[in-house]
Amino acid sequence: MKNTLLFSLILITFISLISCSSSNDKPVPPKASLTNTRWVLRVLNDKKIFTPEGGKEIFLTLNKDGNKANGTGGCNNFFSTFTESGSSLKFGPVASTEMFCQDRMETESAFFKALGNTRTYKISGDNLFLSDSAKTVVAKFEVVYMN
Repeated sequence: MKNTLLFSLILITFISLISCSSSNDKPVPPKASLTNTRWVLRVLNDKKIFTPEGGKEIFLTLNKDGNKANGTGGCNNFFSTFTESGSSLKFGPVASTEMFCQDRMETESAFFKALGNTRTYKISGDNLFLSDSAKTVVAKFEVVYMN
C-alpha cells in the first residue's frame, strides 16, 4: 500500500512538472504592436538597464502617423523618424534636448547610437528586439500597458 501511494505521488509530481515546462524553441506570438506602443528599454548592448530612483525611464514610442519616433534617453527627450518594412526598421537622425544628467549621459549616448545602428526588429510576446546589420541584438524593450 505504501509503495503504491509513493509511486502515485511521484508519478503525479512528474506529470505536473512536465505539463508546466515550456519550450524556448517555439516563437511567442506578438502581443503588442510596433507602433503606438510605449517600449521601455530593459537591455542595451547586453547590459541590463535600471532606472535610478528619481530618474527617467528610457523609452521609445513609434507613432504610425508621420512615422515619428520619440521618447527619453534617461535624461533628455528625443525625437526621430523611422521607416519600417517587414522586419526592416531604420531610424533617421536622433535630435534631443541638451540637458546634462550626471551618470546617465553614457547610457543615453549608447542608446541613441543603438537606434542609429538598428536595421531589423522582432517582437516576441511583450518584448521588442532591435538588431544591427550584423543581426546582433542592440536593444531589448518591454511593452508597458497603460490603463
